[in-house]
Amino acid sequence: MNKNTFCNPVNINYQYQHYFNGRESADPAVVLFRGEYFLFASHGSGYWVSGDLVNWEFIEVDLEKQPQFRLFAPATMVLGDRLYLAHSEGGDMMYSENPRDPDSWVNLGHPYVWNDPALFLDDDGKVYMFDGLSNVTPLRVARLDPDNDMALLEGPVDIFQSDKDSRGFERLGDCNEINDRNPSLEGPWMFKAGGKYYLTYAVPGTEFSSYCDGCAVADEPMGPYRFCESSPSVYKATGFMRGAGHGCLFADKNGNLWKMDTVSISVNHLFERRLCLFPSKIGEDGELYTNTVRGDYPMRMPHAVKDPFDELDAGWQLLSLGAASGASSVLDEEHGPEKAADENMKTWWSAATGDPGERISFDLGRTAEVRAVQVNFADQDTERVTGRHNGFSWRYLIEASENGADWFPLVDRRDNDDDRPHEYFELEEGKRLRYFRLTNCGAVPAGGKFAVSGFRVFGPAEIPAPASAPVFRAERCEDERDMRVSWDPVEGAEGYIIRWGVNPEERNTHWQVIGDCAAVIRCLTRGVRYYVSVDAYNAGGLIRGTETVRV
Repeated sequence: MNKNTFCNPVNINYQYQHYFNGRESADPAVVLFRGEYFLFASHGSGYWVSGDLVNWEFIEVDLEKQPQFRLFAPATMVLGDRLYLAHSEGGDMMYSENPRDPDSWVNLGHPYVWNDPALFLDDDGKVYMFDGLSNVTPLRVARLDPDNDMALLEGPVDIFQSDKDSRGFERLGDCNEINDRNPSLEGPWMFKAGGKYYLTYAVPGTEFSSYCDGCAVADEPMGPYRFCESSPSVYKATGFMRGAGHGCLFADKNGNLWKMDTVSISVNHLFERRLCLFPSKIGEDGELYTNTVRGDYPMRMPHAVKDPFDELDAGWQLLSLGAASGASSVLDEEHGPEKAADENMKTWWSAATGDPGERISFDLGRTAEVRAVQVNFADQDTERVTGRHNGFSWRYLIEASENGADWFPLVDRRDNDDDRPHEYFELEEGKRLRYFRLTNCGAVPAGGKFAVSGFRVFGPAEIPAPASAPVFRAERCEDERDMRVSWDPVEGAEGYIIRWGVNPEERNTHWQVIGDCAAVIRCLTRGVRYYVSVDAYNAGGLIRGTETVRV
C-alpha cells in the first residue's frame, strides 16, 4: 500500500508495562542525527529510528546491560559526533557515536539528580540541562561541562513556576474544571529560534484530555523567563485522540518545526498513553504555535510538503462517525459496538472473548469512495505482562463490500507478526464501498478480549459541505479563565470547531464539538484578550469561519 499519507497516533509497537494491564509510550524525545530521526520514549526497552518521521524501526537494547532504558522521560542532544541521552529518575548521562548499535552506549553517570530532563546545546557550545517534575517546585536549569563528561558547572537554579489561578489550562481535569489542586509541572523542553529561548512545559497531568504544553521565553538560557500569553502552545482536548503534552519541539531535514507529544488514554491506568505528531511554527509575532486541527485525520507525509503547518491536511473526510454497527458479541453495555465509531479513543467496543471469529461490522449509510482505513485496538482484560518478547500481534481481516452481498478482503493481517495497535492503511486507489467487517483471526495480545477503540474510514468529499459557518456568540465568563461559545445550528453540519488565539491572524488553539451547539472552554489566561471563530464540518468538508469575535 502507498505511503503518501499518515495518521496519528504514531504507529509504533507500544510496549506492555509490568505495573498495569496495558501499553505505554510517552514523553517522546526526537533528534535528527546523521540524516535519520531517533525517537526515545518512556519505558521503551529501546528506541526507534526513521527516515521520514512516519515509518519507525525499533532498536532493542539489552536491559541487563543498559537498565537506563527502563526509566521515564528521556532527553537527547547531538554534540559533534555523539548522540547524548539521559532519562528521568536520576538516570545516567549516556552517549553513542553509533546509536544504530544498541551496545554502543557509554555511561557517564550523573552530576546531580534530575527528573524529566531536557538537554540543550547552545550555539556557543555551552550545554544546559533543564528539568522538573512536581506540583510544588519550579522548573530548573543547570549548565554542564561538555569537556568533562558533563560535570556540573552552574546551578541548578529555579526558572519557572506554574500559576493555575491565572492560567486556566494549568487546572486539572479533562476540561480544566478542577480548581482545588496544583497541576503537575513537568516535561520541559528547550528550543532556540530567532535568538530567543523557547521553554515548553507540560501541565496539568498526563491522565487528562487537557494534557498540554505551555511556553515561556527568555533572552538567555538561564533566564529570566516570561510566560507566553499565546499558551498553551499545543492543546488537543477533544476529537478522537485527546491530550498533547510532555513532548519535544524539533526541526526536520527541511527546517520545518514539529511537536511530538503524549496522548492520554488513561482508562486502564493513568500511564496508558500514546504518541502524536503535529506541525509547529514560530509565528511572525514571535509566538510558538502548533496546528492540531484535524490532527487525527490523514495528513500528507511530512517531507512531501513545503509548509506542513498549513498544507499537511490530506483533505480526506471522516466517513465513519456514528456508522451503524453490529458485533458477534458484546462484553457489557459499556462496551457496545457503537463505541468503535464515536470518535473517542478513550472508549471502545469489546467482544465477550478474545477468540478467533469475534467480529465487528459497520455500515456507512451510503456508498462512498474510500481512500484509507485506520484500526485502533484497545486493551480489555489483558494479563499483567511486560517486555518485548511475548510474541504478541493482532491478527485480523478487514473485508469490505459495496452492496452488502459481495465481500472481498480489503486488509489481510492474518499472518501479521508486528505488534502495532494503531494501524493506518492507505488504499492504492479509491474504492466504492459502504460495508465493512473486522474479524479476529488469532490470539489477542496479552490474553485480552478482542476490542476496538476506533474503526475509522476516510475518503474525499462527495456530499455537500455545510452551507456556511455558524453565527456564534462568544463571551468571557465571570472567571476570566473561562469563556462560553454558542451558535445556531447549521443544516447538514456533523460537528463544529472553535478556534481562538491572542493574535487574530493566528487562531490555532481549538475545541471540537460533536452533537451540540455550545461549549465552555476553560483554558484561557486572565488578563489576556482572545479572538474567536467557529467552523462547521461534515463528511463533505469543512467551512472555515470568517467572522472573528474578540473576547
